[in-house]
Amino acid sequence: MWFETIILFLLCACYFLLYVDMKVNINDTVSYFEKHLTRKNINEETFLKSPFYFDGTHIVHELKDSSFVKEKKRKGKYEIFNKIYEPYPLLEPKIRFETENKVYKIDKALPILSNSCSVNYYIVKEGNCNITFIHPRFKESFWENDELIQKETKIDYIKKQTHFNTTLFSKNSIIYVPNDWILYIEKEESNDKNDKCVIESIHYFTLCNQFIGWIKKNLINTYKKL
Repeated sequence: MWFETIILFLLCACYFLLYVDMKVNINDTVSYFEKHLTRKNINEETFLKSPFYFDGTHIVHELKDSSFVKEKKRKGKYEIFNKIYEPYPLLEPKIRFETENKVYKIDKALPILSNSCSVNYYIVKEGNCNITFIHPRFKESFWENDELIQKETKIDYIKKQTHFNTTLFSKNSIIYVPNDWILYIEKEESNDKNDKCVIESIHYFTLCNQFIGWIKKNLINTYKKL
């Protein structure tokens, strides 16, 4: 009896974690997080799979140039760096995870960004930026053959759509983005050419997220090619 109960509990727990990881909230809103800033409250809010943000002035780390390596550059637009992860206990999921950490130095705008991890955070380190949030239901307008298309026509399309939520964020804003959402980030226009906009992104891969990724890569995509 106890053995069956334990097995049932484990199956229910696995189902819940997989469900949360694959869930897509039908609402297309971006909200300010008004609850107390505790790890429990933030983790529970991520289960709703809707973007939110808060002021993280008290936890944001200073960037150290020695902690990141340049990955990509487009002159006059942006620089992208890979970064060594510095722990943010308030943001971390409560189950085992791996991380992908990047830094974006924005002169004008970033390429269109995808978010495949279970939990994704963007931290504005310097300056101001406008972030456009694109709900997963619009993914067919941006993905072709499992590739996120980077064309000016796509960016023009984003800018013309009034139903995409665009929000202005300032220094020390921390933004949660659910998996499968698409982002377009622009530096806020300024008369001062020396104004900088720097954003750090932290992507948490949970075990469930890695398992689902493996299924998509090795089974679903293989089936599509048949």
